[in-house]
Amino acid sequence: MTSSSPLIPIDKDELWLLEVVVEAGTPLSMLVGPEVALALNMPRSHGLSLGALCEKLVSLSERGLIRIHRAQDEGEVLRSHLEVARALAEREPFDLGGFVYRLTDRGGASWEHYARPDWSRFINASWSTEPNACVIEASSQDVAEEAYQRHEGDGSEFQPIPASKHGEVLVPWRATYWKVLPTGYRLRYDWVPRPRDVRRMMSQPKQGRWYSRLALDR
Repeated sequence: MTSSSPLIPIDKDELWLLEVVVEAGTPLSMLVGPEVALALNMPRSHGLSLGALCEKLVSLSERGLIRIHRAQDEGEVLRSHLEVARALAEREPFDLGGFVYRLTDRGGASWEHYARPDWSRFINASWSTEPNACVIEASSQDVAEEAYQRHEGDGSEFQPIPASKHGEVLVPWRATYWKVLPTGYRLRYDWVPRPRDVRRMMSQPKQGRWYSRLALDR
């Protein structure tokens, strides 16, 4: 989004709730509890009472910025205060069919207005077992290769196998579940277990954030 004003005005608490689901949907159960910031890798918690949290979620939903639905059935959508309040109170785990929320396209555009993301720096890396593989997706081959080089020397338990590397251009590239870009690059490689080098892991430089959190701090 390039407009100088957001599609729909949002406050800091609402922006917090949007940021949480930029890369993946989040179970409502994770929004409730004493360690919300730690669980969601956020600089702070939302700081809302259960009632205020419910109000914010319903308001975002009513304005078309998020969609709240059962994890195992996207057709079951929550819209009313009573429905959302019950889902928050139940706190049913995600893997047992609890409710999650995700950005809509409109919600993504509103988040982008405040966060000013640099999608050329966004990297999505995932590891799997059986088979032991890693998939890196990025805006270009160079960015993906840089991520691979970091994985080689980061001291983690995943030892890349260079001969297994395979890359492909993505046209278009679905960077996240809601954001589609014209092109991207996917790099896949196999890995074997290795002993973790905690000292090396701790010494790795932190990667710069690909979007701004300034609006959250105001």
